[in-house]
Amino acid sequence: MNSTAPDITIIVPLLNEACELPELLSALAGQQGVALEVILCDGGSTDGSQQIAAMLAAECRFPVKLIRTERGRGKQMNAGAGVATADLLLFLHADSRFEESHALLKAGDYYRSTQASGTESFAARFGLHFRRSEPTPSLAYFYYEAKARLPRPDCIRGDQGFLLNRKAFREAGGFDETLPFLEDLRLVAATAPQLKWRLLPATVSSSARRFEQEGLLERQILNAIIVNNTLAGWSIFFETLPDLYRSHCRSTGGKMLLFPILDGISRLLERASAEWRRSFWRSTGRHVAANAWQLFYWLDTRHAFRSGNKPEEVQPCWLDFYQRRLERFFQSRYAAILAQMAVRLWLRWMLFIPGIRGTRRTA
Repeated sequence: MNSTAPDITIIVPLLNEACELPELLSALAGQQGVALEVILCDGGSTDGSQQIAAMLAAECRFPVKLIRTERGRGKQMNAGAGVATADLLLFLHADSRFEESHALLKAGDYYRSTQASGTESFAARFGLHFRRSEPTPSLAYFYYEAKARLPRPDCIRGDQGFLLNRKAFREAGGFDETLPFLEDLRLVAATAPQLKWRLLPATVSSSARRFEQEGLLERQILNAIIVNNTLAGWSIFFETLPDLYRSHCRSTGGKMLLFPILDGISRLLERASAEWRRSFWRSTGRHVAANAWQLFYWLDTRHAFRSGNKPEEVQPCWLDFYQRRLERFFQSRYAAILAQMAVRLWLRWMLFIPGIRGTRRTA
């Protein structure tokens, strides 16, 4: 084990990640030119993760510390930050990998260059690449890889790795521990008004296994629902979602079933007051209309994909057109009303499809 003061403390939340740990620590050991400290924050694993972590820690050339915390990524990562010794904190998922041996050296050099220019608080993320089991190029994954590089706070996600110095992390108040998910979006939202999130000159890869098992479209629809309902302040939905998701939303093959979630949403809306429903649908309309830019950026990524370009080479021609000519309209009340109507029709249709098989519900 190397006793050199670390340049970066890597904080990894764990929950039943026994299969990921050996490859994660092996990949980090391959990083060159940078002194690391790794803190593994276990939230109550039952698959032997803690024992494997302890065994692997003894073999690493850098310090590896295992701590036990309450479950919840926000709580786990806050606990890890509390015992970190480096000024630069990297919050990383267990399935993340750096395929370039100098990725963290580049990240550290980039950070130091910002400090030399007078920047104090610092927050950044890596470019994103999905590791897929299917080698055939996919426009959908290409789109999400390209979108993760955009300088928009709502495009920044935790699977890109969050690199912050202590000052920025302290000013943000750490990760929000209110919910067991969305801690990444909440941290970005807390810092974005005052702090520019930079894109580091390196890429991190993330496993696409969950998307492949559950279905990329289904998972992204659920993610969009979660974000929308967070903005709407729908606390009852989040109290219901964990049990609903665990109990009813998986097929025998592991694919996500959207109908139980959408049906649950419909039932919860029926029980809400008319005033609250109106407020919810107004919020939903505004949120969906504000995301119309993604349709135009998809046209840009499709062109780049068909041209054989890389995600970082996408030219945002259609996105620029949207921002110049259409953004004001999509921020208007009329666009929000149209978007609200479209979502309500979509929900009715999605509930009608299973109804053909005898489980029909009315939205």
